[in-house]
Amino acid sequence: MRVRKPVRTLLPAPRLAIAEPLEVREPVDAGTIAENARQLAARMLDELDAVTSFQGELEESIEILTANDENDQRRDAMMKAVSLPARSQILKNLAASLKVINETAAPTKGKKAQAQDRATAVGRKFGAIGAPTRTIN
Repeated sequence: MRVRKPVRTLLPAPRLAIAEPLEVREPVDAGTIAENARQLAARMLDELDAVTSFQGELEESIEILTANDENDQRRDAMMKAVSLPARSQILKNLAASLKVINETAAPTKGKKAQAQDRATAVGRKFGAIGAPTRTIN
């Protein structure tokens, strides 16, 4: 009768990699992060523009590349990736991302503080009226 050895004895002992110390970096401020995100969004918009500008050539290239495929599954997936609905969704997502980036980059006061500022504004239509100026003798 054969007795099976435990699996742990059959496997080689794991080698422990010594991790190198992480490089300590300066904290990045919100303005730098926002600017990097804006630049990335601009590059992505350029790519979207290129896809839109060369739509016909891309579709022809897809047709040529997938001409010998057994089924149309790959061609359909590639055509869907460069289609108008896909491109418009990308544009919508980029616009929403830029909006969030711009809103979070510039720290603003909370809603309550903004309402108080509006209420105490002088010279505005709904600003504070101020102290009475008429005296009664």
